[in-house]
Amino acid sequence: MFIAEFAIRIAAPQQLILIRPDLWEPADTVGWVHRPNVDIEINTGERTVSVFTDEAGFRVGANGPVDADRKVLLLGDSFMEALQVDYEASSPGLIEAALPELVGEPVALRNAGVGGWDPDQYLLRAQSLLAREDFDLVVTALFMGNDVIRVRRDYVPPRSPVERHQLRMPRGFSWTEFVDAFLRPLNDALEVRSHAFVLVKNRMQNARREVGLDALPFPRYFMRSASPNPRWAVTARLCEDIAALAAEHGSEALFVLVPTSFQVDPADLMDNVRGFDLDIDAIDLEQPNRMLSAELTSRGLRFHDVLEGFRARHESGERLFGTVDRHFSPEGNRLFADLVAPRIADALLGDEPGADGRSGGGGGRGEQ
Repeated sequence: MFIAEFAIRIAAPQQLILIRPDLWEPADTVGWVHRPNVDIEINTGERTVSVFTDEAGFRVGANGPVDADRKVLLLGDSFMEALQVDYEASSPGLIEAALPELVGEPVALRNAGVGGWDPDQYLLRAQSLLAREDFDLVVTALFMGNDVIRVRRDYVPPRSPVERHQLRMPRGFSWTEFVDAFLRPLNDALEVRSHAFVLVKNRMQNARREVGLDALPFPRYFMRSASPNPRWAVTARLCEDIAALAAEHGSEALFVLVPTSFQVDPADLMDNVRGFDLDIDAIDLEQPNRMLSAELTSRGLRFHDVLEGFRARHESGERLFGTVDRHFSPEGNRLFADLVAPRIADALLGDEPGADGRSGGGGGRGEQ
């Protein structure tokens, strides 16, 4: 087992679960946030990355936050948190570096992205941040893999972003109790330590589901049968509330649709089809983008969808997602920044999208 563990760490390193109380802390109303003034190193499976935050908990580069009169607030989850690369190589860092030339004056970006958050938490965080600081633009990144939510929360109690299970004696003789008392704690202990365990676990998704152990599910709202779904309206209403909140504080709002790896890479899609025993003909990869875009357009919200831009670059042979960690690779971060930075600049300069509402694989503003 020791030899297997060592060999896998060298030949096929896996993504271990991160439990880092030195980065995240419980927070009232939004659940958890970044700690202020962090200076640590993290490895999510791809490379060792330096992580810094400022006194407000925003992720920043090694030289600290940028100061400017024009400011952009960025809301999002782990794709904007971008722990897979140094800040300077992340989408937020690259966007911040590109904006001064695009806008013609210094621009500061405040990255409030936190892993595991949902759109209702974006709104709750925006409420507190806009109340104490002025921003010219609020950008909200919506990940199509899990940001299309069914139930809205107006309060999230303080908690750790990762629930851990403690080894204990079973309270009964049922299989469920055996799983909760022994298998889940064993899983929690090994998934933060053993690359061999994570490799085997990833190859046994169907078996894990059958015995009641957690496996990351394929989002059911990609199935054609889920087309009539309250998720589209719930998520779009949250975006509408973020835009209204921004307007109250004199800010514009922009929403960006972030693609999943299986929307971009057909090989990754087939891995999901085989792993979850899905009918590929029952899957509509564009459904969340199409339905959410319609909802955003009907509400007159400015948005940008980068899916087609990512697909075009993938077809050229570029790897846009990590091999171990399925977030953006360095190339994916660069492409996202290249596609989104001009849209942010347009919003800051007051330029409207084209009449057809689409350009370069992305977004638009619905007719009022």
